[in-house]
Parts: sequence; structure tokens; C-alpha cells
Amino acid sequence: MLPPLYLLFLLAVLFAAILSGAYTRFRHRRKLRLCARKWNMHFAPGDRLRLARRVAGSFPIIGAANITVRDLIFRTEDSRHQYLFTVDYTVGVIRGKVGRSTVAGFTEPISRGTRLQPAPMVLSLAPPNLHGPAAYEFVLQRLGVPSA
Repeated sequence: MLPPLYLLFLLAVLFAAILSGAYTRFRHRRKLRLCARKWNMHFAPGDRLRLARRVAGSFPIIGAANITVRDLIFRTEDSRHQYLFTVDYTVGVIRGKVGRSTVAGFTEPISRGTRLQPAPMVLSLAPPNLHGPAAYEFVLQRLGVPSA
């Protein structure tokens, strides 16, 4: 095969892979957006509320590092903030780090203008066999919030 044709072939394969990944992310986020609308919540693809640092302090998996939050679904109702999100993290030290991902959520009281020490955050995690909207719905039910 001629080098220019080979280069074009590799660029076409790369473009197809990028396009496929973008379409998969679009479909996943569209499903989450529809679920958020059904549950009367809001959706943000990134960590708009800067929850990653707060989640890292009370993450229940020992040895988790590089914690990031994405695909956030949130609302304020009955004097409580409710958050559902995907947490990406790494575990492992000796044989290299392994990336993991799970859906988590928590609720907290609205504390505007108070100087009281907030109660410790209790995260609810989805089981590893659930993915996508089913995992979000599981965590939402664990938090005691009606889903529809």
C-alpha cells in the first residue's frame, strides 16, 4: 500500500473511532437528561457544583484516588439538596492504577447563612452490576427520593 493511502486509511479509522465515542457519549447523556426531566431534576454533564473535593473526603472505597465527578443530576426540594452523579476514580498502588467508575449520590440540608458544622456526608453507591439510568434510579431510591 502506498504511504499516502495508508495515512488516509489510518486517519479514516481514527475519525471513525472518535465519531463513535462521541455518539455513544451523546446517547448516554441524552438518556440521563430524559431521566432528570422525568424526576423533576436538572442535568449537567460536568461537575458544575464542584462536588469532587467534598466527595473525595467521604468516599467509602479505601485507597481511591483521582476522584472526579461527571454526569450530575441535582435538585433542591423540601429544604434539601439532592445530588446523583458518576464518580470516576483509580485504585491500586503496587501493580498500577486501575480506573473505575460508579454512580453515587447524597442529600444534604440547605444551610444558607448558618455557622453550624454540617453533618458528615453519607454517600450511597450503586452496585457494580448496574449501569446508566438504572444505576441512577437505584441510588435515587436508596436516598429515599420518589423517582416519578
